[in-house]
Amino acid sequence: MGGFVADKQVPSIIVQLDMRFQGEALTEMVGLQKEFKIFSGRHTLASAAALLDLAPGGKDRRGWFLFLNGLKKVPSDVARLNGHDRIISALKKNLEAKSPMQVHFTSHPASATPGVTVTLERPFSYSRTEFLTISAPTGRASGGKSKSA
Repeated sequence: MGGFVADKQVPSIIVQLDMRFQGEALTEMVGLQKEFKIFSGRHTLASAAALLDLAPGGKDRRGWFLFLNGLKKVPSDVARLNGHDRIISALKKNLEAKSPMQVHFTSHPASATPGVTVTLERPFSYSRTEFLTISAPTGRASGGKSKSA
């Protein structure tokens, strides 16, 4: 992500995403999905992020939207879906489920797994809660900054 967003911004973006899809905020997201179908084939991840104000400020905001749109060129763990559409599909299915799960967002090295992955796991050693975990591939950009998509 750092090729598009300053490295120091990445942790705060992930925290923003996690906070929006966990706890009481998840209930609000379920309602928003039901009413507005935010996560559907009609909207991009960038437009959903802009609508929900899930982006850093300043020049990093544009970079974040470029990163999200770049996921259209990235594979996923589902053969017929690119990374962008995999995330939309996973969030849509989860938010429209009878019992939506909390969502944890993370990243992984593109050299290990080149695509977006969606798994059910317990990502926090201090918690027994199982999360829908969405991980996007990242790599290094020139000049030492990390880059993805």
